[in-house]
Amino acid sequence: MVEFTVRLGYAIFAIATLSFLGFGIQPPTPDWGADIANTYQYLAAGYWWETLFPAIAVASLIVAVNLIGDSMEAVFVQ
Repeated sequence: MVEFTVRLGYAIFAIATLSFLGFGIQPPTPDWGADIANTYQYLAAGYWWETLFPAIAVASLIVAVNLIGDSMEAVFVQ
């Protein structure tokens, strides 16, 4: 179960990275990686929050999936 959640976190990160680079999910499908790529150019203009919030969403989803896996391991091992 833990291995599955760790690999799921890697998959989420890989999809977001590929979408950021333009090789992942194509528009008009919404994706956090594409969102980050579209707003990345506005960092220099001072609109940092448009890039920060999708990045925090990806990171918090990965952390949440891993915490759920750790909790499930703790329940099932005992």
